Amino acid sequence: MLTRLLPVLPLLLCPLLMLVCMFAMRGRGTRAAQGQDDRVAELERELAELRTRLPRADAAGASTPAPRPDPTPKVRPTAPQHRQG
Repeated sequence: MLTRLLPVLPLLLCPLLMLVCMFAMRGRGTRAAQGQDDRVAELERELAELRTRLPRADAAGASTPAPRPDPTPKVRPTAPQHRQG
């Protein structure tokens, strides 16, 4: 009887192991999300502080990106080659 159960045993243990893992990880998500929320709020405060310290850089256009270069290649025309035949 037990020898017939051995091939099926991993299939029966997989859902049980998944439930154990879910139970173990149940409380981790809320703590990590609170830590991330605190970090995001801290970074937003730092960004607001930097923006108030450097108003002249925004007025001078430092926040605007540089213009992109023209992607088309500059090709000089060549003289046609004559065949001698």
